[in-house]
Amino acid sequence: MSWPAALLWVLIFAAAVSNGPGLLYLLMVCGAFGSLQMLPGSGGANLLPQSACAAVFVCKVLVQRGNVMRGVEAALDPQRLALFSAFLVYALFGAVVLPRVFSGMIEVVPVSAFRFGTDILKPGAGNITQSGYMMLSYATALAFTVIGQTETTRAHYRRALLCGAYAVIATGIIDLITFSLNIGAVLEPFRTATYALLTDVEAEGAKRVVGLMPEASSYGSACVGLAAALLFTRPLYSPGNEQRLVMVAIGALVLMTMLSTSSTAYVGLAVFGLIYGFDLLVRMLDAGNPRRDRISLEVGLIVLAIFAIFATFVIKPTLFDPVVAMVDKMVFQKSSSASYVERSLWNRVGWHAFLDSGGLGVGLGSIRVSNWAISILGSTGLFGALLMFGFIAQQLVSVPRGASREAFLFATVTKLALLPVLVMYQLSGTIPDIGIAASAALGMIAATHARPSGPRTMPLRSLAGRSASVDGPSEFRT
Repeated sequence: MSWPAALLWVLIFAAAVSNGPGLLYLLMVCGAFGSLQMLPGSGGANLLPQSACAAVFVCKVLVQRGNVMRGVEAALDPQRLALFSAFLVYALFGAVVLPRVFSGMIEVVPVSAFRFGTDILKPGAGNITQSGYMMLSYATALAFTVIGQTETTRAHYRRALLCGAYAVIATGIIDLITFSLNIGAVLEPFRTATYALLTDVEAEGAKRVVGLMPEASSYGSACVGLAAALLFTRPLYSPGNEQRLVMVAIGALVLMTMLSTSSTAYVGLAVFGLIYGFDLLVRMLDAGNPRRDRISLEVGLIVLAIFAIFATFVIKPTLFDPVVAMVDKMVFQKSSSASYVERSLWNRVGWHAFLDSGGLGVGLGSIRVSNWAISILGSTGLFGALLMFGFIAQQLVSVPRGASREAFLFATVTKLALLPVLVMYQLSGTIPDIGIAASAALGMIAATHARPSGPRTMPLRSLAGRSASVDGPSEFRT
């Protein structure tokens, strides 16, 4: 175990035993360390910092008085986590049974494959580890569903996202500086995961920024996801310094996305822009939209940015040539790369595994693909896909029942921020696990669907400086 892992363990347990929401902030910050092994030894399964922190976070939430029963209620509530609960039960059953039923009968690309090629399906350690990851993601969503019903928790969640964004930005800058100074070896203690790490790759003569992630795709996707979350939730932050910090973070995240030169991130950034543009148009046309505050400022900034780009292009057209060449190579010529060929093989073999199993799937942890939808279908079959996709669709389209104005706004912007992430999953998702960050967001959305708990409310001054009402769930001791 490297010294950064040991230090993070100390911080995690210190935050766990302390009062207040420190563990939530640490959970989001740990998302920047995607290549750090938290377990001793150099082999076996990888436990990343965010997963380790999530496990402790779940335990801290559930030991609070009454939260176990509230968790059971949330897990069985048809409007919250019932579909996700059913998916988990079926997926775990399939992880045990399906690899044995179809053993030796179906060709797959194993999750642990380090070479180009396929193998014959057989039960393996991947079925256990991927089941563990899926259970942890479910438990994270459940924990956030239990505690996410108060404006205080939502304020902490937003601020934790901002802290996580600056952690991702900082690690990207450090990666770029150490590479430029040829001292990248100082980051080796942070890159101890046992899977392949593509950290010193160049594109068009430029360093592909990866931060402390295993590859540029992971880093760029994290930047896009955080930029979307911050931009859509920006009106909910406190006016003044907090909103200025949000705007600076958004600009830095977009810049880091471009420097990652990841085709997945570029597509995600384009989808993010389209969703934001459509949302802006809706808010402009809907006079009663509660998110019309300062819309004239947004439009003015967009017009100013477009004018600046146009003026720069007129004055010096060649300035954009490197950017155009990079986008053309990483996106439009992607099909000619070795990575595209390999990932296409994964998807093709994963899709045929779904078909050859008669639509039942071959079990969690049995296949590696490069498309999250195919991963779900190939692993859990048609029934599992209906449950998982049904759960996500339900959370994205359903309207919170009896929710306050603050809860409704929070749910709306969180849904919008999730859309680019889900699109990027379809381009690079290698395993069925939806991930800790997305699970936390889905849990916060599901929390707004909880039935009002009656008159047990009292006014509370939130960290955002607004009055909120807090009902039943125990959250962080303060």
